[in-house]
Amino acid sequence: MARKATHILVSTGGPKDATESAGAQGRAHSADGTAASANAPLLQTTDVVLAYGKAQILDGISLTPEPGDCTLLLGESGSGKTTLSRCIAGLNDDYSGTVALRGTELAKSTRKRTNEQRVGIQYVFQSPFSSLNPRRSIGQSLTVSLEMSGEGTAATRKAQVEEALNSVRLGRSFYHRRPGDLSGGERQRAAIARALVNQPSVLVCDEITSALDVSVQASIIGLLRTLRKEHQLAMLFVTHTIALSRHIADNLAVLNKGSIVDYGPTAEVLENPKHEYTRMLIADVPKF
Repeated sequence: MARKATHILVSTGGPKDATESAGAQGRAHSADGTAASANAPLLQTTDVVLAYGKAQILDGISLTPEPGDCTLLLGESGSGKTTLSRCIAGLNDDYSGTVALRGTELAKSTRKRTNEQRVGIQYVFQSPFSSLNPRRSIGQSLTVSLEMSGEGTAATRKAQVEEALNSVRLGRSFYHRRPGDLSGGERQRAAIARALVNQPSVLVCDEITSALDVSVQASIIGLLRTLRKEHQLAMLFVTHTIALSRHIADNLAVLNKGSIVDYGPTAEVLENPKHEYTRMLIADVPKF
């Protein structure tokens, strides 16, 4: 199958990347410790392709989200949206093409990336019931990533964990609680806190509301909107639920059979879809 690149550039005129201050120096040092080219995009994927035999999973995906923006990756099961997000995070290394963070090309596997690069892109998994170790307290689970990075003392790590718990509106009282003591929504907040504790630049959210009740989904969506503005996070939000797009995303990318078939500002795509597949998804949304 011939590859065809799908190019996306997301830019809403928000705060400029700190690397721009490097100016004529041509190089800068980012907040997550990655050496970067001046004016380089925060995150950039270029012609990402993945196939298993004759099955084309990703067919030339290129995108460039910016700090503070949320790009929603929408598609049915098998469209390639989760595979793409896992490639970006280094959890799937079978792809060709490139993923770059602040102008530096990343190794395909997270195991081969530097600690600073791993910290820069954090992944929140779908299930809040299986992503946390039931034998560890929430505080212990959140501390693991800080210990692996070798940063700070035990006291400073605990302070960072408590700050992360506060940021997701749980509070320090949850430090010693175990996942079995928490509701589904509280577990997902704890999982988000675990991703935030290292202060990443990019947050990948993979179907993180699909296992939650509608009212809990709304609270998680509201939390994510607040967090990405407070922390100037670039966010990739993976979902098969088109109804969530207006509530979380600045931009909407519709995936079908490994290709992006529709892309643009969320309202524009929903009101003037260009591809038949997008029109079909919109037509299937229940109307009350």
